[in-house]
Amino acid sequence: MPVRDKMRLREMLLNQRQEIFEQYHLFEFDLQALGERDVEMEEEAQKSEELILLDKLIEREKEELEEIDLALLRMAAGNYGICENCHKPISLERLEALPATRLCRICARGYGGKQKMLPRAWEVITRAELPDEYKNLGNKELQMVILENIHNDGRINLDELEISCRNGVVYLEGAIPNENEHQILIRLLSDVMGLASIIDHLRIRELIWRQEDLTPDRETADLGTEEYSVYNVDKISDDVIESGEKEIPYYFPDRPPAEKE
Repeated sequence: MPVRDKMRLREMLLNQRQEIFEQYHLFEFDLQALGERDVEMEEEAQKSEELILLDKLIEREKEELEEIDLALLRMAAGNYGICENCHKPISLERLEALPATRLCRICARGYGGKQKMLPRAWEVITRAELPDEYKNLGNKELQMVILENIHNDGRINLDELEISCRNGVVYLEGAIPNENEHQILIRLLSDVMGLASIIDHLRIRELIWRQEDLTPDRETADLGTEEYSVYNVDKISDDVIESGEKEIPYYFPDRPPAEKE
């Protein structure tokens, strides 16, 4: 899968995850409101039905989060977008519509018709074993070993990086400056340390910068030309991807390119 498509699908997964958490907080608010409501006896049955519905919605959201985490884990492992049933690539069109899907369109129809169920995402996430040298480490000890390896490598900015471990699964939270460092981190954990279960929730600062700062108003005010706007979106995207592939650090320009005479 091209790097550009993979980065775009990853952002879609992270955005879906964020939306689920926002919905969860709304459900929490509704549950609190129901708990504080002074109701008559005849209203208790209705209240119970509402509570059951909210509980079911929250459980569904939890399963969706696990599906997203499994997709992010497979993206870090390099086998994202492969059908769990036929082991063939899932079409980009289907992934764009359902980024966390685990089956291709044909196999999904087969599973639906036969009422078959895939293993729960969490079972798949926790299935991989730690390398022998880390098996006897507790969560905190494994976290410290990972941080030591990152520090010794010296190529990764730790300022906004948060790492935690649970049941042999490594969770990456926070943010990292650019896609180049992001790929170095993933390779260090998977290829060098041999960790198979990495759930990657990291935001890439360079992508946030492009999304938030390069709005049409900002481009007009700061740059003054439509030409540089097009340059920013296309040229910088190409440069970022190329630098990631060549493992060369990329630094964003702090000014428009010089005008051609």
